[in-house]
Amino acid sequence: MRVGVWATIAGAAAGAALFLVAQPAIPDPQAPIDGFAPAHVAAQHEVEQRIASTISTRRLEANHRFLTAEPHVAGSLRDRTLAEWTRDQWIAAGLDSVEIVEHRVLLPYPHDASVEMIAPASVWHAQLREHPDAPLAFHAYGASGDVTGSVVTAGIGAPADFDRLAASGVDLHGKIVLVRYPANYSYRGYVVYLAQQRGAAAVLMYASHSDDAPDAAIQRGGVGFDFIEPGDPPPAARPTIISLPISTRDARVILDAMHGGDVTLRVRVNNDEATRPIWTVIGRINGAAYPDQWVIAGNHRDAWMYGGVDPSSGSTALMELARTLGSLVRNGARPKRTILLASWDAEEYAMTSSTEWTEQHELELREHAVAYLNVDAAVSGSTFFARAVPSLAHLVASTAGVDDSAIETRIGAGSDYTAFLNFAGVPIVDMRFQGPYPVYHSAYDTHGWVTRIDPGFARHAQLTRIWATAATRLANADVLPLDHVRYAHRIAGFLVEVERRWGAPLRVASGALARFDAAASRHGDAAAAALADGNAGALELINRALMEVEPSFIDAAGLDGRPWYRHLLYAPAFSYQPEVLPGLSDAVESRDPDRVAEAERRLAAALDRAAACLKVFTTFPGSRAS
Repeated sequence: MRVGVWATIAGAAAGAALFLVAQPAIPDPQAPIDGFAPAHVAAQHEVEQRIASTISTRRLEANHRFLTAEPHVAGSLRDRTLAEWTRDQWIAAGLDSVEIVEHRVLLPYPHDASVEMIAPASVWHAQLREHPDAPLAFHAYGASGDVTGSVVTAGIGAPADFDRLAASGVDLHGKIVLVRYPANYSYRGYVVYLAQQRGAAAVLMYASHSDDAPDAAIQRGGVGFDFIEPGDPPPAARPTIISLPISTRDARVILDAMHGGDVTLRVRVNNDEATRPIWTVIGRINGAAYPDQWVIAGNHRDAWMYGGVDPSSGSTALMELARTLGSLVRNGARPKRTILLASWDAEEYAMTSSTEWTEQHELELREHAVAYLNVDAAVSGSTFFARAVPSLAHLVASTAGVDDSAIETRIGAGSDYTAFLNFAGVPIVDMRFQGPYPVYHSAYDTHGWVTRIDPGFARHAQLTRIWATAATRLANADVLPLDHVRYAHRIAGFLVEVERRWGAPLRVASGALARFDAAASRHGDAAAAALADGNAGALELINRALMEVEPSFIDAAGLDGRPWYRHLLYAPAFSYQPEVLPGLSDAVESRDPDRVAEAERRLAAALDRAAACLKVFTTFPGSRAS
């Protein structure tokens, strides 16, 4: 999990959202459920009561202890062992089929690395391990090399920090940049990208000090430019300068020496360039009525070390989700739609196995996927947080028992939902319980640390319940709970933001958005009428139309400069923070009227495609909407 997407929620609204969702509640078991005919609500409530009664905190804790017993970096023997264990557990849980899918990808490991002080002293070396038995810390996809240069501090590595250095006349060519990496900023690969652009020879990163984290903690992680293209990286998505993570303790030695004058370091990195296997585990529960409509739930399995929070809190929830859904099937409550479970691999490198799998199954996903529900690091605190495309915001809110406004609908990147949304056009949800996480990606992120932040694993159980309930509501609904009127209204807000930056109305995009809004409203009326009438044939057509909307926002040409990202409403900024209406936003930043006109035309075309999907089924024989 990339730290930037952990705690970044824009503006004052974010603070309000965090307050609203601090205490999620179990929904009223007598309440209506969106998308369910009155005759089917009681059965779904019974499913949800079974979910709540099946989840075991003891089993969650035992599975977490097993998952975190040893380090399990992607491609390692322990990673493979856990993939096989996951497969076997899912088979025992009663899933209809389980398979391990292997991909061979570029997966570098560190051979050797060192940081040595040349001046003013020549006897100090950084300790690139928290303790002697810990593996060598490194940055995945960072370049190998051997450089000697003077040290320059660059704050938190934000663009403003590099601009400040340039304005002060500091030339970074050949320099070693020391950066303090705060938990609430952005993706470390963006820092390397900026330093590389400014001519630096190397980057050293250390985490901000916390009273809750040992000074020896080292934040491992990837630095590939997966904001350009995730997965097995092309050359354009890999740094050309070296970088290393170091501890706060070692950073302090360098900073103290700088108080007395210039400091010169020698930094050596030797990472291999090996292609290694990674393993995706896919489990399937076949739908009883609509087996070709898929609800997908996933979490990644690989960790930089023990992965107490990231990802094993999510992995243990995924294991309990499988057991819970399997129990429902054994007791006669098979879902109407197929539910796929995924244990991804190499997320910590560049969301690699989810990207490879999504690319491999792109056409099937466009045809069959209803939604993808992601959980990465499930529990690092007590505050519930979820992000979702606007069409799924109410589903998540109602399932978690929070207000709709508490669901974040600005979506960046940084976890396994990225390929589903940005490449294949599948609606996504991402959720967790979050809090201060000072041991992120270090050797101190262990089972013991998690038991202190969630004693008794009650939050893990709560997250599993929300996850399972959302999955079964999507799987069993008579009308898929995809609210495209809400989506249109949210897009309108995004468009206003871009218009303010442009300084003039964008009438072509506004006109298309109005058409999408109107089509979504009429389609909603038709769906309500078909649901009330019990018109099964109409409901099938209505659901087919609902599933076709999100893929309509995909443009095969992709975004300028990074064509892998193809969604015209959402993309990550290079920092992983959300960039809404990305093609149009980038064009507006360029101040080029021709480019703006072309980007606006492409956005309008996508909105019209979505409207056309909904228009097809707004009337049908026998409907009160016809």
